[in-house]
Amino acid sequence: MRLIVSFAGSVLLLWMLGSVFWAPHQVVSTTPYPVDIDPGSRGLPFDNIQIQSTGVVLEGWWIPAEQPRAELIFVHGAGSNRISQYIGSLDFYRTLHDLQVSVITMDLRNHGNSPTTDGLLHMGAAEWPDVMAAARWLDRHQPSQLPRVVLGASMGGSTVIHAVTNGLKVDAIILLDPQLDILDSMQHGGQITTGLPAPLFSLAVLTAIYRYDLPHGADSPLNLGKALTQPILLMQDWDDPITRSPYADELAASNPRVTLQKVPPVDIDDACLDGKEAWGSHVAAHPCHLDWTKQTVAQFLDTVLE
Repeated sequence: MRLIVSFAGSVLLLWMLGSVFWAPHQVVSTTPYPVDIDPGSRGLPFDNIQIQSTGVVLEGWWIPAEQPRAELIFVHGAGSNRISQYIGSLDFYRTLHDLQVSVITMDLRNHGNSPTTDGLLHMGAAEWPDVMAAARWLDRHQPSQLPRVVLGASMGGSTVIHAVTNGLKVDAIILLDPQLDILDSMQHGGQITTGLPAPLFSLAVLTAIYRYDLPHGADSPLNLGKALTQPILLMQDWDDPITRSPYADELAASNPRVTLQKVPPVDIDDACLDGKEAWGSHVAAHPCHLDWTKQTVAQFLDTVLE
């Protein structure tokens, strides 16, 4: 028995040491995936653009609608890029184009074809200037009086909330399975990646939050989102395993400007989830429920733009 206790104690100590000294960097590290296809593959007109942000020049696209009634800044999630298969971004641009919405989109810093700065995910705290930069690009290169909308998926949702809190001027916000609680989403990201229970990653994630100054507490996207005054469409998959529904529910209950729309359930064996494995239906509304997503976005735009 003493040997068993000693062994268990040694394992626990090693886990704690790893959680403090090794794991925090691992949970915020990201590897850029190149963008190797463009909106032309969906029959869309587009321009390759460069966007000057804070200390970095981002690679992006301008996708103009023929008779636009709005312009939209499209912000991808962590570890992704502007052609995210999980979101179905290229087809989403097609949907927005059909709704007469022009789109600007870019690879955030440390993602896609944009430069690597520190190679880390800051969960919106360092990425939000890139959204501001996209807005400045519009002001300079496509000046108009059109209403401006911003869409953020997953970590892109946190990034958008931070950008608006820091002064981004938009007429409406769309959030798709947004990252609202950093601790919870990163714990469950660890579970998805390793198969181990989420609570085992608490120490590593808390250490990462404080070591890398990730948004938490008063600066959490959930807390900041409660104070936003723009109309917000929040499309939440209720079975999302990583940006979980209780936080979306709390945001909607706390902010009367939020319209919460529950994404219809997705069968785990549905072909639209092929390749996603434990990530399940996270940000999969468009590839899994194209007509529902198009109708939901269209109704929201009709309401806020008119």
